[in-house]
Amino acid sequence: MHSFAVERPTLDLDLDLPPRRRWAALDDELAQQGRAVLQAVMKEIPQQLRPLADLVRLRTRGRFQADFRAVAARLDASWRDVVLAAVSYDLTIAAFGCSTLALATADGPVLARNLDWWPEALLARTSLRVVGRSGGRARIITAGWPGSIGVVTGLAPGRFAVAINAVSAPDERARATGYPVLLFLARVLEDAPDFDAALRLMTQTRLAASCLLTLVGVENHQRVVVERTSTRHALRRPPSRGAPLYTTNDYRALYADAGSLGQGLHETSCSRFHALTKLLAPLDPARPVADEWLLRTLAHRDVIQEITAQHVIARPAAGDSFGVWVPRRLLSLRAL
Repeated sequence: MHSFAVERPTLDLDLDLPPRRRWAALDDELAQQGRAVLQAVMKEIPQQLRPLADLVRLRTRGRFQADFRAVAARLDASWRDVVLAAVSYDLTIAAFGCSTLALATADGPVLARNLDWWPEALLARTSLRVVGRSGGRARIITAGWPGSIGVVTGLAPGRFAVAINAVSAPDERARATGYPVLLFLARVLEDAPDFDAALRLMTQTRLAASCLLTLVGVENHQRVVVERTSTRHALRRPPSRGAPLYTTNDYRALYADAGSLGQGLHETSCSRFHALTKLLAPLDPARPVADEWLLRTLAHRDVIQEITAQHVIARPAAGDSFGVWVPRRLLSLRAL
């Protein structure tokens, strides 16, 4: 029990079931929450973009279509709205922030992050630890919401963990021919057998939008930030063996002089980066790091934001060790 953060419950999804039966795991309360999140997201997406749902279906070769339709049926919604919610990052990138850590410890690498996303109170109230199981074992774990299909933060137990941070390339716009970023991360978690395979996908796939992808494997040397545009990439690794690696919302390798987005939340990117530099300086990679310490770091006044909706901690080498917390103060706000 933390005075400032509340751990979220787990939703189990049976990946061996057909999507219609799988998503029946959403009871009536969760379905109501899912509808509320979907409606909030759709308020920010212009109606004229609805035809993009068909383009997404073609670009992903129908890979997620059965899930889109199954979720839509459970939420009493249009499958096209469910698709657009899954690609909302590509459509509204400038609204997102986030701070992510990739740390070396005595127990193996740790990925810890703040999700700075709106509407923060609603997202906090509906946040879930979503576990996709196959053969009775956890295959994919994500920090999500009822009915969410794209991935913002996820763990492939015993393989790797990944998180996205928003960024905007100074000379490139979103590309309709690229793979939608949050669906791409779902694909990586499903398909990549290990850290190296995940890294290849993250560097070689044409994406719909720019992003920063933090990838952590099962060994301490397997920590990297993949700085992406739609077609280009650069890798940023720890400055020395065992040193912490972290990212906020600006390029530091691909566009070294570009700075952050320079608007709204992203204006805090450099200050959060410098705050993390100071906070993480005392860390000893030869010692374990407790969740309590990580949560306090993520909740530090110089790191947390008004729209921080989730704290997530993933330990890929420790099986299904993946926790999702939300700021306690958000649970007292009207969200539904």
